[in-house]
Amino acid sequence: MAKITTATTKLLALRKRIKAVCGGTSASKTYSILLILIDKAQSNSNLTIDIMSESYPHLEGGAIKDFKGIMMEQGYWKDSRWNETKHFYTFEQGSIIKFISVDKLGKAHGPRRDILFVNEANNISYEIFDQLMIRTNADIWIDWNPSTEFWYYTEIKDRIDHDFVTLTYLDNEALAQPVRESIE
Repeated sequence: MAKITTATTKLLALRKRIKAVCGGTSASKTYSILLILIDKAQSNSNLTIDIMSESYPHLEGGAIKDFKGIMMEQGYWKDSRWNETKHFYTFEQGSIIKFISVDKLGKAHGPRRDILFVNEANNISYEIFDQLMIRTNADIWIDWNPSTEFWYYTEIKDRIDHDFVTLTYLDNEALAQPVRESIE
C-alpha cells in the first residue's frame, strides 16, 4: 500500500494554483504528486491531467514507472484502460492522465488541460512552461532537484503568486533504510 508520508502531507496543504516543489533525491516529490493526481482523477469526472517532461525516456524511467507502480500496488490498475502507444490512462469516471513529452516550443501549442504536472521543470525552457501554463485551467505542479537555478527563480519566485515547498529525504518515511543511510 502507498504510504502517506510527511512529503505527501506537505503537498496536500498547498492551495494556490501554482505549486512549486523543490527537493533532493528520494524526497518523494514525484511519487507524492502522483498520489494526489491519481486521487483527483478518481474523485472527479472528465478531468484531463497532463504529466509532462522533456522526453519519453525520462517519463518512462520516472513518472510512468511510479504511476504504474502506485496504480498496481493500490489495486487500481486495469490493462484495458492504459493506452501504451499514446501514454495515457482513462479512469472509470472519464478522467484521463496523459504523459506527454515537450522538448520544443511548438509542441506546447497543443490542447488545453485541467491540471498540469511538469516533472523536473528545470529541464525545459520557460517559454515552453509559459505556453503550457496558458493552456491549463486549474492546478499547475512543478518539481525539480535543487542542483542549479533555472527559470523558476527568475520568472515565478518573486513575480507570480504560488505555493512553494522544499522536501528532503527526511520527509519520506517510506524510504528504505539502506537508501537513507547512503544519503546520510
